[in-house]
Amino acid sequence: MAVVDIYHSRLKERQRRKKIIRDHGLINLRKFQLMERQYPKEVQDLYETMRRFARIVGPVEHDKFIESHALEFELRREIKRLQEYRTAGITNFCSARTYDHLKKTREEERLKRTMLSEVLQYIQDSSACQQWLRRQADIDSGLSPSVPMTSNSGRRSALPLNLTGLPGTEKLNEKEKELCQMVRLVLGAYLEYKSVLLNECKKQGGLRLAQARALIKIDVNKTRKIYDFLIREGYITKA
Repeated sequence: MAVVDIYHSRLKERQRRKKIIRDHGLINLRKFQLMERQYPKEVQDLYETMRRFARIVGPVEHDKFIESHALEFELRREIKRLQEYRTAGITNFCSARTYDHLKKTREEERLKRTMLSEVLQYIQDSSACQQWLRRQADIDSGLSPSVPMTSNSGRRSALPLNLTGLPGTEKLNEKEKELCQMVRLVLGAYLEYKSVLLNECKKQGGLRLAQARALIKIDVNKTRKIYDFLIREGYITKA
């Protein structure tokens, strides 16, 4: 009788699990995963976290819960966008469209300067330069980079960047020039990153390294060196 009870309990558990899978539409898991990917990253994370609790409530209640949070994330994103407009002094949507267009243009220019900084790292090594060009071609064609970035110099540090003849040199003091040489950062990019960090520090009353990395999308080691330098020289303060 004990063995029969164990057998029946296992059958009931199987039936319970089948019912959960059927009610929540998890039979076609591929289709369910494709549906999840339509949501923003925050909602996808919420889906992943709340999936274990789906068995407690019904499928309709669970979907309503997820949809309500998706709406909340969307409203928060919209509020943040409107707050950004108001901070920039924009009061109508016509100006907002112009602002978005100029912001996109600035981002493209910043990426171009970052790419120039990357090129300068490999320009003295013809083999590494060819690898970098092939890698960028893969990225532009929508493929994952098939060529890892290596250099004939092995694990040695790259040579300091030569600033001779580059525009904007007169705007930097000697310490800033030394930083740009060691970090291998073109002067225009450094001035832009410095301005962004100074403005954010002024707004927040201080700046953390994590915030600096979120503001300037470059190599994290370069960001840390720029952040430490600005802290050390008194341009910004820690939060």
